[in-house]
Amino acid sequence: MEYWFLVIVARGKSRKNSNMLKAITLPILFFALAAASAVQSADQTPTEQVKATVDQVLRILREHPSSENEQLQRVIAQRFDFAEMSQRSLGSRWRKLTRAEQQEFVDVFTKLLKENYLGQIKAYQNQEVRFTGERRDGDFAVVETRIVPQQGEPIAINYRLQLSGGEWKVYDVVIEDVSLVNNYRSQFSRVLARNSFSDLIRRMKDKE
Repeated sequence: MEYWFLVIVARGKSRKNSNMLKAITLPILFFALAAASAVQSADQTPTEQVKATVDQVLRILREHPSSENEQLQRVIAQRFDFAEMSQRSLGSRWRKLTRAEQQEFVDVFTKLLKENYLGQIKAYQNQEVRFTGERRDGDFAVVETRIVPQQGEPIAINYRLQLSGGEWKVYDVVIEDVSLVNNYRSQFSRVLARNSFSDLIRRMKDKE
C-alpha cells in the first residue's frame, strides 16, 4: 500500500498521542511558517523569524476565519523554498530531468502541498507551541519546537532552514524524527522505480 502524500507521523514509537493529533499538528505549524511577514531581516535569528510567523498565523486563525486560506496562500511562498524542497524530494533523480520537467514538478508539488495542508489547518485546537532550541551552521539552521496538547505527550517538530535573500526559508520539516522531504523521496522513488516521470506527475495531479 502506498501512503501517498499523507501527513507524516512517527513510526516505531509507543506514544500516548493519537495519530490524529500528529496529523493535525504538522500542517498547522507548516502553514504557520508560511504566514510570515515579508518584512524580516537577516539580523533576526532563525528562531525569531519562526516565532513571528507562528504568532501571525495564530492571529489569522483567530481574527480572519473567513479569509484565512486566501491570506495563507498569498504569503506561503515567502517562507517556504518549494524549489529546494522539490529538488531534495526527488534526490538524484532531479538531475535526470529537463529544465521543463523540473519546473513542472515544482509547480505540481507546490500545489499539492498547499492543497493538502490548507485543508487541515482549521483543525487547530489551541495547542501550545514551545521553542526549545536552535542550531546554526553557516547559512543553515534548525529550529526546535514542541507542540504541547491538552492531553498526552509533547510532539517534537523541527524546522530545517536555509538563509536565502536575507530570510530564513524552510526546506524541510521533521516531526518526531521523521523528515517530510525524506518521506516524499521514498514515495517518489517507489513510483519512479516502476513508472515514468509522466506517470508520477499524473498521480500527483490526481491527488490534488
